[in-house]
Amino acid sequence: MHHSPQPGALPAVPRRAVHLDFHTSPLIPDVGRAFDTEEFAARLRLMRVDSVTLFAKCHHGHLYYETDRPERHPGLAGASDLLRSQVEAARSAGVRSPLYLSVLFDEFAAAARPEWVAVDESGAPVRVETDAGPGWHVMDMSSGYADHLAAQLSDVLDHFDDADGFFFDICFDQISFSSTFNRLIERHDVAGPEARSGAARALSHDYMRRLRDQVSAGRAHDGAARSVFFNSRPRLRDDDGVFDTHDEIEALPTGGWGYTYAPYVARNVLPVQPRALGMTGRFFGSWGDSGSLHPAAALRYEALQMVALGLGVSIGDSLPASGRSHPAVTDLIADTFAYVESVQSVSSGFTRVVDIAVLRVRPSGTDVHVVDSPGAGELGALRILGASGVGFDFVAPDHDLSRYDVVVVLADVPLDPSLLERLAAVAGSGRRVLLSGHLAADGGWAAEIQGLTASPEPHFSQEFIRPVTGRTGLPDFDFAVHETVLRAHAAAETVELAHVTEPYFDRSPDRFSGHEYTPAGRATAYPAAVAYRQTLTFLFPVFEAYGRMGIPELAALARSGIDLLLPTPSVRLTGPSHLDASLLRSADDSLLLHLLSYLPARRSQSPAETVSDPVPVERCQIELRIASPPGTIVQLPEDRELAFTYVEGYVRFELSFSSGHTMVLVRPRRRPETTGAVDGDCVIE
Repeated sequence: MHHSPQPGALPAVPRRAVHLDFHTSPLIPDVGRAFDTEEFAARLRLMRVDSVTLFAKCHHGHLYYETDRPERHPGLAGASDLLRSQVEAARSAGVRSPLYLSVLFDEFAAAARPEWVAVDESGAPVRVETDAGPGWHVMDMSSGYADHLAAQLSDVLDHFDDADGFFFDICFDQISFSSTFNRLIERHDVAGPEARSGAARALSHDYMRRLRDQVSAGRAHDGAARSVFFNSRPRLRDDDGVFDTHDEIEALPTGGWGYTYAPYVARNVLPVQPRALGMTGRFFGSWGDSGSLHPAAALRYEALQMVALGLGVSIGDSLPASGRSHPAVTDLIADTFAYVESVQSVSSGFTRVVDIAVLRVRPSGTDVHVVDSPGAGELGALRILGASGVGFDFVAPDHDLSRYDVVVVLADVPLDPSLLERLAAVAGSGRRVLLSGHLAADGGWAAEIQGLTASPEPHFSQEFIRPVTGRTGLPDFDFAVHETVLRAHAAAETVELAHVTEPYFDRSPDRFSGHEYTPAGRATAYPAAVAYRQTLTFLFPVFEAYGRMGIPELAALARSGIDLLLPTPSVRLTGPSHLDASLLRSADDSLLLHLLSYLPARRSQSPAETVSDPVPVERCQIELRIASPPGTIVQLPEDRELAFTYVEGYVRFELSFSSGHTMVLVRPRRRPETTGAVDGDCVIE
């Protein structure tokens, strides 16, 4: 998906970064008048950052350094070379400073050359609508604007020939109905309803390649290759990554992304691009909400989620036009990063422990928020697996599956012959497969791998399942699943977890009963969830159903199936369902468990959720799989040694915490050369 093409030594992915927004209207005077190099450097040191993204060019189309180009911001105070001063201050503080350039938003160019603006089918200029009304014009990269942008970048490189890197923003695929775009379609010889979007993607790749080649010809101030990143691209598509040296997952939870976006996208990105960082913001809302502060608990939670997943942390900020930030902003970020730095120092050298791969469809489309946002199945898997504490990734169907103990196939993933062959190999190697809403069309595969034979009996649009109580812990009750259940006969050796109960009839305008669906009627012998050898099949889309409706019993049924497939997971967790757990392992087999206890909630008419306070956790029961009894178990940052037992390959212990985050470091036993003694105090049962 995302592989760096850059030769030579790449700079380290930032651990703690600030993305310093500076979209400043040309109507604002005395820009940068209060900027002070020493104060700026001191601020960076106080915030403990190792990278700050600085603006060379903003959405208004203006440049923030001393240049002869007409786009130099007219309000820059005197002969102020604001960007040069910022870069020098950052370097004096030992902080890298990639430069920001806006790509498709450029109000200066839109006003000066309106023929460079993308147009819709009616010939009207394309503008981004915001809650505040009409917003940015969107430029047409098939026009002369592409050369204009390349010339701007050349000017930046002339002035900053040792720039550390570049962050290109607003790089989505933009279609246009201009004459130049129409000629582009003809040149690419594409036709059909997808011709225009296909041409837009090809055009994006053309300009990203051009910009990347311009900046990668030089080196950063420390001799490393420059970092290059193109934002506003779908992270889950697999055709863009050759242009980036790393990934930055923009996901301000209160800015429209929500609290599931970043954990989902990260679990898609990290299996293919470990050079990544996540981005939240110090704003209460989103970019532009500069007159607000993010709740301190929320900012810490979002940053720690990134650390626990193995990401670097970037916090979006906005520099006032005067050039001097408010101390309240600095204090908020500094307080967050002080704790993050201490956590990162402990986490250094550890990598995630992952047991499960969730196969999802390879997305298409151009809207980054639509392409990268989890669908019902992905959301259901994220919630169900996340509550269990087990490590998991989301991967494309053709991803390497050899490192995973269990492979989950969501309902919208086609069971084509190639995937069936790969899943059969997974099962044949002793690992496990979970199919959600699938019955293989290949009868031989279904019988041999799933233990099922399809039945032609018709089904209903709204059906019920009755769990097998002794195998699931659920009551003997007919639960509505709001889905159709596939009909199949199970082989004698199968283990059934639930059966189908049919309604009396399908609801229609002329035939209905009660307020919603027709109630449960006839119990059947048809299975709804069945395990056979190495495979578990849900004959209805259990993850999708949970993602749409959130019915607790569906999550419990799915977890009972996962427990059956994965009897020895890396983590067993008994605690509140909102608890986030992430297990990491180091080269010396030490284990590090992150636990996060925060609860996002909606607190206004706005659909956005936020976090106000951590949620205390009392007497959480933890089990970690480990080959031999450990030496010590220490809860951090409290530095509290925990008592534990070791039973059948698992270390068991209990802990409480009230700060919203804790870590548990499990150290292996040391083997002294001269004595047979071991450290630690455990009970082996």
